[in-house]
Amino acid sequence: MTYYEDHSPYVYMRDTVPDGITALNIGWLDETKEFPRGTAPDGFTEALSRLCLRAPHAKTRGWHACALPHDVPGTNSPVTVTADGRTLMLGTAEVRVVSADGVWLAAPDLVLHYVTDHGYLPPADFIEAVLSGRDAPHEAV
Repeated sequence: MTYYEDHSPYVYMRDTVPDGITALNIGWLDETKEFPRGTAPDGFTEALSRLCLRAPHAKTRGWHACALPHDVPGTNSPVTVTADGRTLMLGTAEVRVVSADGVWLAAPDLVLHYVTDHGYLPPADFIEAVLSGRDAPHEAV
């Protein structure tokens, strides 16, 4: 998958973001780059799981594998999780939330896997937006 530094300008599928909206990357990780690690606050993983289920953006026909090391061969693609009793394949879409200052924060849906299995700690503004339920709207562009 493509690597983008957290809070860098979003360019991956820019035509899926409405004109006039500032969008930034969150959670586009790669094994060759260091990333923040830590424990997410209570409720974050569950809220992120629900976001992945209900609000995928920029869906693609294929899927991206997890580029981070896995102890068990073959568990990096496709990555599946169970959320709210449903199985979800990750790596096929993005999740987008709106920060308190109105900026869209766009992450691959693999961000859920990065948090739960690799200890990634997203930036505070992304965590706050997910916990607040500020999903980016699905608008025709």
